[in-house]
Amino acid sequence: MKNVILRSIVVPLASRAGTALAAYLVSKGLDGTLADQFANGVLALLLVGCDIITSKALHLVGIDKQEAA
Repeated sequence: MKNVILRSIVVPLASRAGTALAAYLVSKGLDGTLADQFANGVLALLLVGCDIITSKALHLVGIDKQEAA
């Protein structure tokens, strides 16, 4: 069930968040290429944050990366 929710809701929202942010910035008057760069940067920071949170959660649960490999 979790995989279905992730595949059908979370992944499409995450992939379209950058486009929505870029469209908002272009409507406010930013250059299109600058808005794309800004949206890509925000998305990259969000994904790095998710990676850090996930690794901390796995560490707290007791599943380390070395055990999984």
